[in-house]
Amino acid sequence: MFFKKRRRPQRSGPTLSREQAFDAKPVALPIDKRQPLANGSLRLIVSFQPRGYQRWLLRVPENATRQIELDAAGVQVFDMCDGRTSVRQMARQFAKAHKVDRQEAEVAVTAFIRSMMQRGLVSVVVDRK
Repeated sequence: MFFKKRRRPQRSGPTLSREQAFDAKPVALPIDKRQPLANGSLRLIVSFQPRGYQRWLLRVPENATRQIELDAAGVQVFDMCDGRTSVRQMARQFAKAHKVDRQEAEVAVTAFIRSMMQRGLVSVVVDRK
């Protein structure tokens, strides 16, 4: 077989309890440019370094940028990622602002933070006790 499928390595990172995850404090990483759009949405422009096949197969330049659009609720949560506000506090503020119950807000906020972490826009600081 010419092209052998590689296995993805198992994640060996630290496992957090639910309480530790809600006490974590998300930090937004540096953004190159913020462009306000209609209806309170926002376009974030971020520079990135191409890796592996992007560099030689797709010919992505070294100083490439990508654009990510956030809706109004996403902008509100993204702006709370300051390194001082915990995920629990963010969920409470989100629940009050959008008039949803606490569980719905927790699910929405954690899903948003997880997706922003996968895109490389947010990092999470965890205090180990």
